Amino acid sequence: MACTKSPLPDRTMDAQGARICFINFSQDSPEINLYFNGNRVTTQQSTVVGKLRGIPFRSSYPGSITQTPTATTVPTPYIGGEYFVTPEGTTAIVAKDTGVVAAPTTFFATSFNFVKDKYYSILAVDAKATMAPVIIEDNIVAFQTVKKTKLRVVNALSGVTGDQIDVWMIPQPALTAWAFAPYKLASGLAYKQATTFTDTISQYNLGYKWMVVKAGAVPTANTAPAVVGTSYNLTFATADIIINKVTATNTTFADRTTYSLLIFGKFAATGVAAPFGSFFRNRLM
Repeated sequence: MACTKSPLPDRTMDAQGARICFINFSQDSPEINLYFNGNRVTTQQSTVVGKLRGIPFRSSYPGSITQTPTATTVPTPYIGGEYFVTPEGTTAIVAKDTGVVAAPTTFFATSFNFVKDKYYSILAVDAKATMAPVIIEDNIVAFQTVKKTKLRVVNALSGVTGDQIDVWMIPQPALTAWAFAPYKLASGLAYKQATTFTDTISQYNLGYKWMVVKAGAVPTANTAPAVVGTSYNLTFATADIIINKVTATNTTFADRTTYSLLIFGKFAATGVAAPFGSFFRNRLM
């Protein structure tokens, strides 16, 4: 059986070049494919004759693909294969809707100089009519100590007044421990921006809860617990809350792993485009 050489890099090989991750945060977009210097570098197996599958909203590449995303679908990378490899140097980047192969629609075109052995995230943001790329260098480095994780925030949430958000982390203590006070993981983080990766305790007793609020919102209560084994009482005015995970299951982090807290969707939207947040593992070291 004859075969042709695929232009897609083999992520199982120790290839040379830059490492790339793509996430589709465009709320009303069709499935998107990226082309580097004319070659398609994202792929999903087609299930329809004459169609070319791409990366839908709330999915990442490389990663698990949900063809029809729901209000709880989140970008999910492959373990150990969170990035694909591309040659270093200045690269022409084009995003297309290739659902109909004969007549693809181009959503954005740009160029970027990728550096060998560095990591990058490419985000498709905004609605499809105004879709734009955001390219962020991911400072993925080896851990020097145990019991630590690295965590950052990526703001891909459109429509917030002032285009800025604050993100609070609320440590959850074990039954025999006092709680640490809540703290801001991101303060005044602008739309289409990301914080740097910072050290966070990987296993703070029973983990963390978190909240996303409008930038500058002041808690109506930030009260220390009266007994061990309970967390601080952190509350905000309802009008200031964008995402509230205080009543959700605690978030825990694996030791020596690098994560992004992805905040995406459209403010005040409902359904699949509603504001949402999820933790994305950038690298397991």
